[in-house]
Amino acid sequence: MGVRAGDIRQLTWFGKELDVKGEDANVVIDLGGYTSEMGINGNGTSHDTQRRKKATVSDVPVSIDDDRGDLEFLQGKQDTNAFGPLNITLASGVTYSGSMKLVGEVRKSTGDGTASLTWEGAKLEAI
Repeated sequence: MGVRAGDIRQLTWFGKELDVKGEDANVVIDLGGYTSEMGINGNGTSHDTQRRKKATVSDVPVSIDDDRGDLEFLQGKQDTNAFGPLNITLASGVTYSGSMKLVGEVRKSTGDGTASLTWEGAKLEAI
């Protein structure tokens, strides 16, 4: 049986290491590329359409460390709409990399000291 690949070993963005909270973090990864849709023509034949889709890394529970200025770093990058190198290494040893930007709200929950973050870009690749 292989290593369970849901666990995140390391996450860096713009070279800054961010701590993913929880051993069983359920991060959603979409590599980007194309999505296919099939439709039916009036005469009963099918037609296919492919659309480009963005890459996403979403629902990432990141621990926000006040001493390291994590919240200020994240908000600062989002304020400038910055794309930067994101690397995420899974427990299986696979690392995905791409130029990504932070989207959505950057909110720290004081109860558990985390923020749930999402990055988007053109594509992610296994390196």
